[in-house]
Amino acid sequence: MQCDACRREALIFQPYSGKHLCPMHFLKDFETKAKRTIRSHGWLRPGDHIAVVLPGDAAGAALLAFLVKLTADRRDIRLSAITVDTGISDNPAPEQARKVAVACGVEWLCSSFAERYGTTMDAIIQQEGREAACRSSQVLRNDLIGEIAEAHGVTRCAFATTVDDCAGTFFSGLLSGTIECTLFPSGATGKTRIPAIRPFMDIPAPEVIWYAELHPECAGCGALPPCADSDPGADDALAALDAYDRRHPATKFALANLSGTLAGIAAAQGPPPSCQECGESIDGEECEACSIRRKFDRRSVS
Repeated sequence: MQCDACRREALIFQPYSGKHLCPMHFLKDFETKAKRTIRSHGWLRPGDHIAVVLPGDAAGAALLAFLVKLTADRRDIRLSAITVDTGISDNPAPEQARKVAVACGVEWLCSSFAERYGTTMDAIIQQEGREAACRSSQVLRNDLIGEIAEAHGVTRCAFATTVDDCAGTFFSGLLSGTIECTLFPSGATGKTRIPAIRPFMDIPAPEVIWYAELHPECAGCGALPPCADSDPGADDALAALDAYDRRHPATKFALANLSGTLAGIAAAQGPPPSCQECGESIDGEECEACSIRRKFDRRSVS
């Protein structure tokens, strides 16, 4: 099969567009999409120190490789990488993240739940069960990322969020009746409220994996093993969505667009109730995030 943009052999097929692309034209298409997303949101400014959240998977590695390439000639922009080791047993991701940061030539900033909170995700799962541990993990991880970023003068934290992530969050929230996180998305990281950027939010996850595979600095990265602290209900919803999307390739784009449309409508009605302490949206009188924080040791990051 030939590339639809030239006569070279195509290695990649985009089911939603019907295009076959060779590596060169795939890279051009991918990077054009990511650059357009960055421009439309004003996510790259002189003087920025951008920290890529690098969990050790292919998506995070791809984002770091992309931003290194994008800012190669920008002396007014600094890049680094942040990894949080949550303390899940037999997890090779932190070491893999370190190798990617070294290969990309950026400073690697790392901390762990054990160092920061005096516990691990393995212990939290045993104490709270998977569903509660999933929410605790999200809050504690984002807080720690924000604290590391603040301690090193980071101005923006970059996350490798994809179309699949946006659609999956909206779909699982819709089924469970908890779509507040998509109707009122947080544009900040943890309690420090450092702005978050998501250059891959308009790109499907498989293409992000392909992009990583075409960059030697991402060698050895792949999808992370199933997360021990993931929500079982959300896992079932995502599996159903994946199955449907395979038959209808534009489904995730449609859900992600619907999520954005509803978020715009919700924002026009006025800001939601928010926690006076941390600024996050709340449903009721108590802030769930602050409640989780109070359970754990809050020693300062050094």
